[in-house]
Amino acid sequence: MATKPTLTELGDFLDPILQVPYRGKKYQIQPVSARTGLRFQKLLAVGVKAAESGKLDPASIELVSDEEELDFYQEILGDTYQELLDDGATATALKAIGSTAFIWTTQGFEMAKGFFDAGGKSPAPNREQRRTATRTRTAAANTTKPQVSANGTTTPKAKPRAKATNGQTSSNTGTASKQTSKTKE
Repeated sequence: MATKPTLTELGDFLDPILQVPYRGKKYQIQPVSARTGLRFQKLLAVGVKAAESGKLDPASIELVSDEEELDFYQEILGDTYQELLDDGATATALKAIGSTAFIWTTQGFEMAKGFFDAGGKSPAPNREQRRTATRTRTAAANTTKPQVSANGTTTPKAKPRAKATNGQTSSNTGTASKQTSKTKE
């Protein structure tokens, strides 16, 4: 009898809690519901589109009502929102922690960690990463070979052009008595 393949329980290898350190305490943020996560994915897509094109269509603008916008941090942080308020967190800290949780929800832990470690800003690639990216692109461009013809024919090479002359000569000896083409002096 054949055995059916099974998957390991999701919780066995996925830690669904984000721990954010602030003022010597680690705040634990639970994952949002699937419905909320999908709505946040839409928000992210709209934000990326707006950043790329510089404009939004009316339907995208209405994706989040004013009331929903006010509840954004409470929704993304869950019970941790009230805990942060009770502990006297600053508005800047609440925003940074909420944004980190949003990135964690929509883009994963590594992106959220990069954002948090950069002090709540999108981390710019470091100098070495930019240099590596440049070397990689340059190397790839230099090593790409043209596609070989599949039917065995080759493209004829272009013939070099004849060298331009200064004008006609007035004698059979090949020496010019005067130049017949006009040139600016």
